[in-house]
Parts: sequence; C-alpha cells; structure tokens
Amino acid sequence: MATMDHPETHIEIRRPWKPQETLFLLGPGGVGKSTLGRELARILHWPLIDLDLEFCSRLDLIGRFISQHGYERYREANLALAKTLLSASTGPQIFVTASGFLAAPTGSPDNIEARRLVSTGYGIVLLPSRDIEIATPIVVERQLQRGFGLERTSEDQKFRHRFQILINEGDALVISLAQPAQIASALVQALSLPATT
Repeated sequence: MATMDHPETHIEIRRPWKPQETLFLLGPGGVGKSTLGRELARILHWPLIDLDLEFCSRLDLIGRFISQHGYERYREANLALAKTLLSASTGPQIFVTASGFLAAPTGSPDNIEARRLVSTGYGIVLLPSRDIEIATPIVVERQLQRGFGLERTSEDQKFRHRFQILINEGDALVISLAQPAQIASALVQALSLPATT
C-alpha cells in the first residue's frame, strides 16, 4: 500500500491500477463523485457513466421511484441497470456509482453483486476527511443544499453509516476538499493513468 500526498489531496493506493480497468467512483452522496467523474472523463477522454443520471433518464426520478416502489426495489433496479451498462462497455470508462451502491447489508445478494461489479475494475473511494466528525457536517450541508427536500438528521445518520462501510473499501482512497480538477489531476498522476490533455 502506497500513499501519495498532493497539495490538499491525500491518496492511499491499496493496489496499482491496471491498464484498461474501468474506474468506479464510490462514496456517499455529496462527496463529489459526479463532478470528479466529469473531470476524469475530460482528462482521460474516456466514456462517463453516471448511474444516478442513467437511472433518472431510463427509469424514473430516484425519489419518485423510491416513494412508489420502496428502497429495496430501487436497489434492485439500480443494480440491474449497473450490470446492463457495464456489460455494454468495450473499454475503460469512468463509472460513477450511486451513493448507496455498497451499502446493502453484508452478505446480501445486492451487496455481493455490487462488490462483484466493482471488482471488475478499479474502485476509488472519495471522502472529504478521514475523520468522521469532520466529514459528516461537510457532506450533510452539501446534501441539504441540493434542493431534494432532505432532512438533516436522516442525512447525518445515512452518511455516518456509509462512511463506516466505505472508509476501508476500494483499491484507492482519496481524501480531499480540493477542487475536482485538482483531485482528478492528482489521481491521474498517482495512478499513472493515460492522460491525453
């Protein structure tokens, strides 16, 4: 395991990236996965798949789907969509996962399948701090400002639960509050990704 520090960005590399591996961006809602994904796609000239956006365009708005069908049915549909999108890929890409992608109970079929999908590529966990007491208010505030009608207490609990799962996940852990372009640049350098810009 190697660690690389760039100004404002700490990257813990748990295994090297292998050429042609898809990058899976993992993390709770509000950590910046989608924005980082766009930056990486721009730098690498790789296709970008944002699972939340794909779900909304192909199935329904996530909140509406959950209110009509329940969270378990959403997880099932979300995972099925992820499998479909990944099976259609022909090369490396940036795949932005949903915030609860690895949050199903350990050992459940959803959890096993989500982990299997991530294991086909390179998992990168993104968090604003390694300290849960620092990270939680940052992410909760971001989530509350997104205009989804979210509630502070439930977002706090959700983030804390997902933080505990994700802090030890992935092939690399990125801890940063830097701008997405800076994080992307640091990742490209740290992982020796084939940047073309």
